[in-house]
Amino acid sequence: MVKIVTYNVNGLRPRVAQHGSLRRLLDALDADIICFQETKLSRQDLSGDVIMAEGYEAFISCNRTSRGRGAYSGVATFCRVTSAFSSQEVALPVAAEEGFAGLQGSAKDSETIGDFVLQMPVEEEGLGEITREELLRLDNEGRCIITDHGHFVLFNLYGPAIGEDDEERVRFKLLFYKILQKRWEYLLALGKRVFIVGDLNIAPGSIDRCDAPPGFEKQMFREWLRSMLRENDGPFFDAFRSKHPERTGAYTCFNQKVGAEEYNYGSRIDHILISGSCFHNCNSVDNHSIFHCHVEDCEIMNHFKRSGDMENISKWKGGRSSKLEGSDHIPVYIILNGIPELPVHNTPSSAARYLPEIRGRQQSIVSFLSKGKICEVEDGPGLNMSQDQANESCCTDDLESKSISKEESPTGITEFSKGGDLPSSTSKRRNLDHWINEGPSGNSQNSNATLVASHGMKASFSSIKSMSNKKNKHNLSSQPTIKSFFRRPETRTGDANINSLVSSVDTVPGMDELCYPKDDSLPENIQCTAAAEVDQDSSISCSLSTDYCNVATLEWQRIQQRMKMTLPLCKGHREPCIPRSVKKGSNIGRQFYVCGRAQGPSSNPEANCNHFQWASVKSKGKRQ
Repeated sequence: MVKIVTYNVNGLRPRVAQHGSLRRLLDALDADIICFQETKLSRQDLSGDVIMAEGYEAFISCNRTSRGRGAYSGVATFCRVTSAFSSQEVALPVAAEEGFAGLQGSAKDSETIGDFVLQMPVEEEGLGEITREELLRLDNEGRCIITDHGHFVLFNLYGPAIGEDDEERVRFKLLFYKILQKRWEYLLALGKRVFIVGDLNIAPGSIDRCDAPPGFEKQMFREWLRSMLRENDGPFFDAFRSKHPERTGAYTCFNQKVGAEEYNYGSRIDHILISGSCFHNCNSVDNHSIFHCHVEDCEIMNHFKRSGDMENISKWKGGRSSKLEGSDHIPVYIILNGIPELPVHNTPSSAARYLPEIRGRQQSIVSFLSKGKICEVEDGPGLNMSQDQANESCCTDDLESKSISKEESPTGITEFSKGGDLPSSTSKRRNLDHWINEGPSGNSQNSNATLVASHGMKASFSSIKSMSNKKNKHNLSSQPTIKSFFRRPETRTGDANINSLVSSVDTVPGMDELCYPKDDSLPENIQCTAAAEVDQDSSISCSLSTDYCNVATLEWQRIQQRMKMTLPLCKGHREPCIPRSVKKGSNIGRQFYVCGRAQGPSSNPEANCNHFQWASVKSKGKRQ
C-alpha cells in the first residue's frame, strides 16, 4: 500500500512550529509520500530543522525571484523510507528533477525524467512565440518538483494565483499549464504513469465552489482543467471527484480574510490527478486503469481544518482577536494498493541531504573572508580562546603573553622566536613568582606590603586574563544587539582588583582591612536605605505604568464605543458594520462599510448578508 498526501502548508516554518518539529508534522500526516506547497522558503533560509527529518528524504524547489516581496511559493516532497540506500521502496524515488521545463541545472543530470527537451523557439496558440527567458521564469518561482518512483512519475505542483485584470500574470499562468501539458503528454507517450498532486488554484466545476456565480465554469482555466479529465476525453482521473461524484460541500481552501471556515464557505482547488495503465496483464484499458484497479480511497482530511470545533470559537466579527493556528488549506490523500516493489536503488543526488546549504559547504569566496567563529578551548579554569589563540597556545604561555607587554617580553620567548627552545612551564612559573615577590626592579618590599602586593598582583593577573579573553571574544564575534545599550553598567571586578593592587603597594600594613570589608555586604544602615529607595522607585514606576495602561484602555474603549455609535447598521442583521478601504484602482483610499459577519452560503441567514455602503464624503465647504 502507498499513501500520498498533498497539503498547502501556507508557510512550512509556521507549520513546523505548530507541531513542534518537522518529524511530528510529517508523522501527523501519516503518509509514504507527502507533497507540500507554498513552503515560502528561499535557498538562503534552508536549514535542517525544516528540511531534514529522521526517516524521510526531501526534495525541494525554492523560488529564485523576489517579485518585490519576501519568500513565497516553493514546493517540497518528503518520502518516508526505512533506508536511503540500497532500498526497494516505492516511496524512495529513483530520480528527481526541479522544475518541469527541462532547463534547470538538476535536470541535466537526470537520465529518466530529465530527457524532456523543448524545441526552441516554442510557439503556442494564443501565446505566440515563447522565449527561453519566459520558460526559465516558469521554473524560477519554485512551483514544481518531479519525482520518478519507477512505477509512476509524481508532479508536486503549486499553481499561480492571479487576478483577472493582471494580464502579465494571466499569460504566466496560461504558459505554466500549457508547458506542463506538453510534459505530461510526453511522459504518457512513453508509457509512463503520471500522478499530479498539489494546489492548482483552479476549481474545476460549480460543485467545487460554494455559491458559484453564473458563468463560473466558463473561465478559461477551468475549461482547460476539465478538458484534461476522463469525462471530457482527457487522460486524467480526478481521484476525489471520481470516488465521490455527487458530494457537495467538499472544500479544501477557505479565505481567512472573510472567516470562510465558520460556515464552510470554500472551494476545492487541491487535487490529485492520475493517469496510466494498471499492473495487470490485460488489454482492456477502460476497466483496468491505474484508478480502477489500484486506487482504494481518496479523501479530504477535514480534521486538519483550522476551525476545528467551531462551538468553542467565538463568532467572526470582521477579524479574530486570536488568529487561528494552521493553514487555510486542508490536506487531501490517496491510497493505492497492489503497487510492487522496485529494484534496489539509492537516493537521487538531487535530494535535500546533498544540498550545500544543508551539508554546510562554502558557497562563495566571501565566506572564506568572514570572521571566524569562537571555539571554547580549555587552557586553565574559565579560559576561552579563539581558534587563532588556541593555535598560538601551542608555542606561548597564555598567562605570560596576556599579562606582559611587548616591550618587556621574557627572554625565553625571544629566544624561542629565534629558533631556541621554549622554556619549561616550571621555570616560567618560578620566574613569575620571583617577579611578583621581588618586584620588577628586583628590590624587596617589607613583608606586609609584599604580601598585599602578591595577593593583589595574582588577583589582577586573573582578572586581566579574564578581561582580555572577554575582550578578544567580543572583538571576534558579531556586533552587540540593541538590547546591550539599555542595560545598566556593570561593575568590573578586574578594575577593582587593579585599583586595590595599586593602592595596596603604597599603603601601610592593615590599611586594606580598614578600607575594604571582608564580605560583599554593605553596612546595615546604607543597605536598608538603598533597599528602601529601590522599592520606592519600583513602586512609583509600577503605579505610573499601571495608571497609564488603565487610562489608555479606557480611552480606547471610549473610542470604540463612539465608533459603534457612528457606524451604519447592516440591512440583514441590523448590526454595526465594519469599515474597510479600497486598496487599488480609481477609488483607492476611499472608505466603505460591510457586514461584520463571516462569509457563508446565501441560504444561511446567519452568514454575511452582503451589505455594502460607501462612507459619506464631506465636501470642503461643509468642513470649513
